[in-house]
Amino acid sequence: MGKEVDKQKKREEVLFVSEDYVLPFRPFELNHDYSVLYTIEKDDKKQTLEQNFSLRWLKSDTNHDEFYFFQIDKISELLIDEKPIDTRAYKVAEKTAELLYPLRIVVNKYGKWVDINSYHKLKERWENQKEAIKELFDGKTFARLAQNIENAIDDDKSLVRLISGNWFLRAYFNGIHRSYTRSFERERKLYFPAIAYTDDLEFLVIQKAVPYLNDFNQIEVIQSGKSTDENVEEHYDAQYYLNPNNYLIEYLYLECDLIDMRRKIKVEVKNLDQSKITVDSRISLLV
Repeated sequence: MGKEVDKQKKREEVLFVSEDYVLPFRPFELNHDYSVLYTIEKDDKKQTLEQNFSLRWLKSDTNHDEFYFFQIDKISELLIDEKPIDTRAYKVAEKTAELLYPLRIVVNKYGKWVDINSYHKLKERWENQKEAIKELFDGKTFARLAQNIENAIDDDKSLVRLISGNWFLRAYFNGIHRSYTRSFERERKLYFPAIAYTDDLEFLVIQKAVPYLNDFNQIEVIQSGKSTDENVEEHYDAQYYLNPNNYLIEYLYLECDLIDMRRKIKVEVKNLDQSKITVDSRISLLV
């Protein structure tokens, strides 16, 4: 026990803001590439989807204290079970997805995604590319593709519903930058789109910010809870590892376990760029 206490004393304390123990959202240095790995388990079957994205803070023409703007872009092809996909159905889906990127989103002061900021640009992109895309497919396939796209971009609400199912977007901009109690915990309701084409699942979680940096000089934020629906057994757990210099996410791991459905979703996001971490003790670490 004594050695463990001594070890904790040597660790640097997390710097919270104000008497409310706020873990601040400071995205101004965010210009990183991330690897995103999804693992879907159903009974004894497992499938992985992997793709890299760039994430960049956009400087606004006006000062915003409540909202921030970001651009997300795909920077690699999608791999399913570590292999590229070359089917007609995938090509149709990929063409639909290409119109969404680069995607501009709006995030609130808690680091939570709230809206899109590129609706009109997406409509223009579709009109400009429609004829070129038409040449790639037969008549029936293109008609189906065009209908899918136009349904998705019919209005900004339709597009928000489509984008809200993006696990990377929802996991990264999860709203972890909040005030905490003296015990460095808070209870909150959390929503996650674990099942396609349905409303988000609702969880009641305890969110905890560990008050000391870990062995890698990172801030740890832990979420753990279960479904608010007493008729189902669903669990939600996530761990976030932040750079203490700018409070940006270096790594996250999220697991949504739908026990009654025998289905489990795992989301793993890793910063591909080397981030230098410097703490008050002058310790420097590249992660």
